[in-house]
Amino acid sequence: MARFDLDSEMLAFIDKYVEVSQMSTAVSIEQQRSDYEAMVQHFRYAYPADISSRDDSIEGRHGAVPLRHYRRGDGDDRALILFVHGGGFILGSLDSHDDICAELCARTGLDLVSVDYRLSPEFYHPAHLDDVEDAFNALAHDNTILVGASAGGTLCAALCHRIGTSPQKPAGQVLIYPGLGGERFDLESYRVNADAPLLTSNDIRFYRGTRCPGDELPLDDPEFYPLLADDFSNIPATIAISADIDPLRDDTRLYVEKLQADGVRAEWINEAGMVHDYLRARHVSKAAAVAFARIADSIQRLAD
Repeated sequence: MARFDLDSEMLAFIDKYVEVSQMSTAVSIEQQRSDYEAMVQHFRYAYPADISSRDDSIEGRHGAVPLRHYRRGDGDDRALILFVHGGGFILGSLDSHDDICAELCARTGLDLVSVDYRLSPEFYHPAHLDDVEDAFNALAHDNTILVGASAGGTLCAALCHRIGTSPQKPAGQVLIYPGLGGERFDLESYRVNADAPLLTSNDIRFYRGTRCPGDELPLDDPEFYPLLADDFSNIPATIAISADIDPLRDDTRLYVEKLQADGVRAEWINEAGMVHDYLRARHVSKAAAVAFARIADSIQRLAD
């Protein structure tokens, strides 16, 4: 890690992350899930004051889709945040980002719903996206802001492409270090950050391979890789946020450039000194705390 520009707080966060999880894509998916849960539990924080949550589900095309609703005090339903968690399509749940969702609800004041989509390899593409779309349609809010982290950002962007010109579409999206298919474009960040802490280029290739059975990956499908779309003009206003020390960094840059070229209001925020999954560092790194506040501000700007 010496060649990466990381401050002492971020280095300490990375060391602890690796210590408690031993995260590696070289082990079984069952073991990866166990390791991921250990990491989640270590970096889990109590809800802010005045935040409540409740669970329910909607019936989607593949069966029940669990949801968790968050509200601050009496709530503010002028906009709804639909949060889609990360985890490389094989990890994550309503619990894995529970405290993150609670804090986003507290900071924005907006009602938030987290969706627990089906995971690979038990379910393959496009089941993950189908679940998110079914949740979006069932909630049917007039002013929904999609917020997705990592794989969740991939699904948010894919949903916007799938919905297209539908009358019921998101009002905006905030994508947090999403994977959008940048490896198909030989982007610089995949080379300079190939061995970045917490997510390497090889990890990205592994997660990609779990999304579909066998070797038949739909690498020309914009619902699989949103960067491959031919037309971006129907995408809602977008704020795409990357970690500078992350192979996925340039996915967000290129995506925003394509949106802007097609006349969409879009902004790229690149967080210097941050690594993938820096949301977990918001209570142990001052820089990550500032970056987390920028995410909440981005959501509020789109909601307004």
